[in-house]
Amino acid sequence: IKADPSLPAAGTIIESHVDKGMGPVATVLVQSGTLKQNDPLVVNGEIYGKVRAMKDYLFRTLEDAPPSTPVQIVGFKVAPEVGDILDVSQAIGAEKINVKEKKLRQTGAERQIVVAGDEDVEEDKKKKILNLVIKADVLGSLEAIIGTLEKFKHEEVGVAVVGKGLGFVTEDDVNKAEAAKAVMVGFHVNPTPSAEKLMMEKEVIFARYDVIYDLFNWVKAELEKMLSSEKIATEIGKVKVLAIFRTDRGMMTVGGRVMDGKVKINTLARVIREGVNMGSGKIAQCKVGPQDVKEATEGTECGMRFEGKVKIEVNDSLE
Repeated sequence: IKADPSLPAAGTIIESHVDKGMGPVATVLVQSGTLKQNDPLVVNGEIYGKVRAMKDYLFRTLEDAPPSTPVQIVGFKVAPEVGDILDVSQAIGAEKINVKEKKLRQTGAERQIVVAGDEDVEEDKKKKILNLVIKADVLGSLEAIIGTLEKFKHEEVGVAVVGKGLGFVTEDDVNKAEAAKAVMVGFHVNPTPSAEKLMMEKEVIFARYDVIYDLFNWVKAELEKMLSSEKIATEIGKVKVLAIFRTDRGMMTVGGRVMDGKVKINTLARVIREGVNMGSGKIAQCKVGPQDVKEATEGTECGMRFEGKVKIEVNDSLE
């Protein structure tokens, strides 16, 4: 593999973020030519600024970067995206970027809706939605987070990213979260002192994470809290009542034969009389002969202590 170091530099953006002190910073892998101080930063045909400083992987200052060099560049007016192409040779005829428009997408002012679930809008309106405003330290992390959240699909609940951006959490982010009743999420970033104070005043919840899987687990847990409760009844057996031994207040001792499945202690039982559900109670105790047992199986005759308000009669069925 050969590259001509005498040509204008061309390479790929492999990392991009906004640094508090240096502003937008990106790492470029130079694949052809040599990148030099004051070279125009031409990304995807647009001029993003010029090279003000370059550092290698040990943070040593470089004057130029020949082919096969990964180099961190200071001089971008806004952060480019990971995967973008830097090509200095396209400087002639290239237009300068609209800094205001580009910065809107990088500072958190951009609004984006990502709803997890079916794409049918009417169906989404019926869902319970967890609104999030997400700020991250680097573009790659932000894209990975949003990309994974798009895969969260459920018929009852969903996730909506109502704001996103790079860098510290600002007052604007907090106001956006409050307006959308959203949780403010920071990945490797903290709020500014003024934003932290505003979050306390407006009671906006702030969740900070350093591990991406912890963030996703938290989102899943929050969505699970929003799900409606569900009761599942499991049929385990049927008993025919053959005798009534004792009746007390709120409790009866009866005998019967297990006709199907089994009877277990500490389970609920419906009292069925001539096909009608008379109510339910709890099987608190079960005996086969003189012995206490946890369960009695099909074909077994057993005694049971039934706790409930229903008055059981001979020939009733317990389900």
